[in-house]
Amino acid sequence: MSRADWRSPGAYEDLRSLDAPGFAWEYLRRNADFLQERGKLERTARQGALDPAEVAAFTRRWACDFASTAETSSPGSVLWAPHALPSVIALTRLPADLADPNFRLPPLSLDSSLAAGNGERLVERRGAVFRAHIDEAGAEPPAVLLPLDQLFEIRATAAIRLWRGLIGRNPAPNPAALSKARRDRLILALRALDGRLEDASYREIAGALFGAGEVSERGWKGHDLRDRTIRLVHFGLDMMQGGYRRLLLYPYRRRP
Repeated sequence: MSRADWRSPGAYEDLRSLDAPGFAWEYLRRNADFLQERGKLERTARQGALDPAEVAAFTRRWACDFASTAETSSPGSVLWAPHALPSVIALTRLPADLADPNFRLPPLSLDSSLAAGNGERLVERRGAVFRAHIDEAGAEPPAVLLPLDQLFEIRATAAIRLWRGLIGRNPAPNPAALSKARRDRLILALRALDGRLEDASYREIAGALFGAGEVSERGWKGHDLRDRTIRLVHFGLDMMQGGYRRLLLYPYRRRP
C-alpha cells in the first residue's frame, strides 16, 4: 500500500477536506490484516470463484463493502455497511395507504449515483453526497427506515438532508464534518502511525512532527514530547485496529 511521506506535513494536506468516514477509511486502509484479506478476495475474484459468504464475512468484519475498497479507492467512494454507519439512509417501499398520494415526491431517481453495489449507493444531490441502502423489495414509492435506537438522531438528520436535496433545497452542512482541531489531531496521528509502520523510532517521529531532533538523548527520556509522541502512535494504532468505527458513529458522543 502506498503511503504519503510521513515526514512531510504537506503530503497530508489533501486529507483536510475529509469528513469522519473519510478519516475512518484512511486508518483502515493501513491495517495489514485488512489488506491481506482484501488481497485474498481480489485474487479469488480474478479467478471467478468469489464466494458470497466470504464477501459477507468481509463486510461484517471490516464494516465496508469489499468491491468499493480497491487500492485506488478514494475515501469518499467507500461503501460502509449500514449497521456500522448510521448516516446510511435505508430506503424501502412505502406501504400502501401510509401517506397521502397528493404529497408524494416524483419517482426516486438514482441517475446521480457515484457508486453502487449490492443495494448500496452513493448519491449526489446539490453538491452533497449521501449513502443509501436500497431494500431488496425496492424503494418505489420511497420510504425511510428509522430504527428507534440511540443513533436515531444521526439517522433522521441524514434522511432529512436527502429529502431536502430531492426537493431541490440546500441539504445543509454535513454533520460528519470535523472541526479543524480534530482534523489536525487525526492527521498528526496518521503521520505518527505511518512513521511507526516504517519502523521509525519515537524520537525520529517526534523530530519530524515537532522538531524535536535537537533534544539530547538524556533529555529525550524525560521530555514531554516523548510522551506526546507515544500517545499519538498508540492512538493511531488503536484507530487502525478497529477504533476507526468510532469515527463512523460521529457525531455520536457516547461509546456503543
